[in-house]
Amino acid sequence: MKSSQKEPEFQFEGLLLTTGAPSDTFPNFYRDHVRYQAGTRLGAEQLKAAYEAWADKQDLPTSSPREVRRFMELNGHRHSKSSTVFYRDAVLGDFAGQTVPARSMPLADGRKVREAVSVTVDDLDQIITELQAMRARMTRIKASLTPKGAGR
Repeated sequence: MKSSQKEPEFQFEGLLLTTGAPSDTFPNFYRDHVRYQAGTRLGAEQLKAAYEAWADKQDLPTSSPREVRRFMELNGHRHSKSSTVFYRDAVLGDFAGQTVPARSMPLADGRKVREAVSVTVDDLDQIITELQAMRARMTRIKASLTPKGAGR
């Protein structure tokens, strides 16, 4: 990274940024087969071979190399070249069913983070409202079952 470029901001942890294209299957592959590990390098050819094998097995189309590169970079894996092309801080494995570990990832689109937080806050508000209504009903039921004067 050039020193004149601004360091990326960071979003809350564990959230994967997607490219948003409905035909883009790489985010699903990434969630189950790629993890962030500082200081590691994952060869682009190795990643491509594993992704294509996964897509063939699932009978899914593959994302374009440009979409794959964009997704990897959005999720904190810089694309580098030496004698081969590779992505930094990425490891390949079988992580299906495991949660994405919490870590900071570069924020490429603040709107996506704000939308995710907004949905979460709205969901929590709805849950709180429902719990308050349940508590009020339980209080009324308890009051109707308790004999008068028994609570004194």
